[in-house]
Amino acid sequence: MSRGRDAASRGGAGAPEEGPARARPARGRPSAPPPASTASPRARPARPPWDFGYAPVPTAAGDDDGCPLDIVVALRCAAAPGDVVAALSARWSAVEVERVIERPPIFWLRVRSPDGGRRAEVAAALSAAALPVRYVASARRPSAAVAPRFDAAAGAAARPDGWTVRGASFEEDPVTPGRWFLRDEEGGIGVDRRRCGSGAGMRLGVIDDDAWAADELGLDREVLVMLEHPPRSQAHGSFMVAWAVGSRRPGGFRGVAPDASPRLYLIPKPGSCVLALPVAIIQAVSDGADVVVCAAYVEGSTTPMLDDALEFAARLGRRGRGCPVVFPTGREASSPPASLHASFSLGFGEPASDPRVFCVGPGARGEGWFLWRDRRGRSRPFANRGPAVRWLAPGDDLTCPLPPASGAAPESGAAPASGASGAAPESGAAPASGASGAAPASGASGAAPESGAAPTSGAAPLAERLCHAESSGASALAAGVLLLVLSRNPALRLPELDALVLRTLAPVPPAAPASAEPIADPWDLFPDGRDRDGHNAKHGYGRIDAGRACLAAGDPVALALVLIGEDRAARAWHDARAAGPLARGLYSRRLARWAVRALLADPSLCHGVCALARHARLTAGDDARRRAHGAGVVLRQLSVLVRGLAASRQAPPAPPRVRGEVAALLDDLERSATDAAAVQAVEARFGELADAVFADAAERRARQGAA
Repeated sequence: MSRGRDAASRGGAGAPEEGPARARPARGRPSAPPPASTASPRARPARPPWDFGYAPVPTAAGDDDGCPLDIVVALRCAAAPGDVVAALSARWSAVEVERVIERPPIFWLRVRSPDGGRRAEVAAALSAAALPVRYVASARRPSAAVAPRFDAAAGAAARPDGWTVRGASFEEDPVTPGRWFLRDEEGGIGVDRRRCGSGAGMRLGVIDDDAWAADELGLDREVLVMLEHPPRSQAHGSFMVAWAVGSRRPGGFRGVAPDASPRLYLIPKPGSCVLALPVAIIQAVSDGADVVVCAAYVEGSTTPMLDDALEFAARLGRRGRGCPVVFPTGREASSPPASLHASFSLGFGEPASDPRVFCVGPGARGEGWFLWRDRRGRSRPFANRGPAVRWLAPGDDLTCPLPPASGAAPESGAAPASGASGAAPESGAAPASGASGAAPASGASGAAPESGAAPTSGAAPLAERLCHAESSGASALAAGVLLLVLSRNPALRLPELDALVLRTLAPVPPAAPASAEPIADPWDLFPDGRDRDGHNAKHGYGRIDAGRACLAAGDPVALALVLIGEDRAARAWHDARAAGPLARGLYSRRLARWAVRALLADPSLCHGVCALARHARLTAGDDARRRAHGAGVVLRQLSVLVRGLAASRQAPPAPPRVRGEVAALLDDLERSATDAAAVQAVEARFGELADAVFADAAERRARQGAA
């Protein structure tokens, strides 16, 4: 549902992107050859597996340095607006100064004057008046300049400020065709409520520029950023909240993290100011957001202020642990010079390409990148590609999470569900912003109802409506997954959260599935390979998997089992810890959460725990194999691992109670090593747990032995 501009629908199908010049077509004839599905086969030029037409739409407006002043003055400490006026009035007339942010270590003032002037002149005048200037930047135009570093130690870590959290609701998620994105099949994110929870206690900040039907959401608060009135013409922001969290009316839609508490931060439409986005990020992080997602159109809004805002989120957000900020890849179609092919490229200077941002692309229902079908039934892309793409999340036909307004007519251009009549415009590139392909606003019929779709909970008479969420909806789903993961382990710092999600992703094949045929333009599907680290410009590192990530977030043994590919065993271990006294008594939840962080930070420790898990898998249900390795080997390995936890230099500092528990556990293991009966008891308990966790492996081995 990303609303990127479709700058040029000039792409033709099937023509080579590079190569010798071709004859100009005769006047009145199409400039592009027939679609790839009907054109005669032609050899594609050889290219590296990582290459594609990497040429983004130019989004940056020209610099306004020297124009009438409308600038942001960033200071190193607070200053009175009157002092700034006094420092500038000798050179500029009618100077107006507005305080924008005063939240250590960030102090921004907006300065306006009808007189023109260079920003360097403003900085010099302020410095001459002994005002501590960090930088001066345009308030209206983007800039790739990096803000000078600020002193994060001078600012307090962000803590929740009057933001009420919700308790767990213990409701069941309705099972409907359009809610496939929550399931483990069909390319969904694998939410398992029993083990993932519902995001209770978490806070989500959603930044958007429109929110029709916001009263359906049960927001903690709606915050206007540089606005006097909330925009209510489209439901884009409301869809983002609903897919991530849900609506709060009885029987309403349940999102990925239905018990998280959302706030909506509304900013002006693009083009008027580049200041609102960074202000909204700082506001949401300062208010105590655990996750921030912005799926509004923000291309061409990179500034030093955005640099400050993302640094603030990473260093001071979430009590100093770092607040994740999620952006969609967007959808920008253009044809590079001397090419007839749309590039669909995420610009490296765009906000979504910032390394402190989690950039999310849309995945298809089933597998792979989300492709839509034009009126001729040909598949085309719905998202940008680029080096900064991190993850995929579902962006195909999702349930519309908000009810239609009574008697509302279909919104012109709203994208029907895949396969419905009138699916999408046939132009050579993806549909334009606000045209077909964007999810319908609440109140519009939007997607055509899927025949036979089950009604959503509490909406019995209405057929389920489906709509293309695109990269906007994918980013909302990813934000919901992050809320679930953090609810399992709130102590995770931002790099640890990143590492955990990365190591639990579901791999995505780089080639389009056969179901995507025919392809309108094969060049749209480049690159057709993955780098050695698993990255592909379309898919990032893979599809986000809530089930795996939540299992791994709260327990070191579950983490090891997920890492070696034993998801079923990880679920069995989780259940044993929840219900069985033997597993539950081994260590506390507090120690478990800290140990996960330690394993993510210390590769040797992580390898050791994974080796122990592999040993358990190989010996489950087979006493002969256990005896073959000798008495006491498991106790020895456990002692070495716990000693490594206690002494690791890579692991994060352990809280005092965790340190005490680790020391007591190590003492118990060392005492047991001197007593033959204790050694035997430890080995027996380990075997019992291995048999329970790897019950399927033990049964298979028993069948093989009988045969």
